[in-house]
Amino acid sequence: MLREIAHFVRSAPEVMKLQKELPRAEFADALNTKADAQGYAAIRRELVEGLSGRVLEVGCGTGSMFQYYPAAVTGLEAIEPEADFRGIAVAKAEKSSGRIRATAGDGMALAYDDRSFDAVVFGLVLCSVPSVERVAAEAFRVLRPGGAFRALEHVRSERAVGGALMDLMNPFWLKLNKQGCNWNRNPLAAIRASGVVIDEVRPFQRFDTVIPAFPMIKICGHRPEA
Repeated sequence: MLREIAHFVRSAPEVMKLQKELPRAEFADALNTKADAQGYAAIRRELVEGLSGRVLEVGCGTGSMFQYYPAAVTGLEAIEPEADFRGIAVAKAEKSSGRIRATAGDGMALAYDDRSFDAVVFGLVLCSVPSVERVAAEAFRVLRPGGAFRALEHVRSERAVGGALMDLMNPFWLKLNKQGCNWNRNPLAAIRASGVVIDEVRPFQRFDTVIPAFPMIKICGHRPEA
């Protein structure tokens, strides 16, 4: 845990300077761009690797994931409930020649038919939704049989001291990030309970970007054919 705290202290001045200089959505977009340049681009690209057809991205934020979707994704529906974030995402989507559509939407109640997507993607979203269980269930509902489920999320530390500290300090973290981000969640149980079959869970942690060195997981799963 000491290493994580040291990383947070080391990167905080740069991050806080950006946060003071920019509106909320522009700050988030700039932070993602900087993190991608420092190595997160490869993680985002890997998250959506191999996807094709019609894809839904839930909570697309400012559209930081858009550039990493493979050409085989012929139609990307990207929803975002926050107007300031969505404005930036819409501007990026407009450059895609109609391949990407960014609109208002809520993962708690998806405005799409059952089994209508070939894949559903979450990129650092489940930390801030009102109910992980409800959002996971909605994702499963709109996913076709055999369709892919992908998620990149930070999670509560499995270490006793680290996990306890994250629980204790979560109210402080919520006030600091101003984006509803909880750092002491783990969505795996809720995703499994929705009916998604988990194919891979890859844990990792990075200390080389401006993003806090959270314990992270990449989740790959699918909806059963039956």
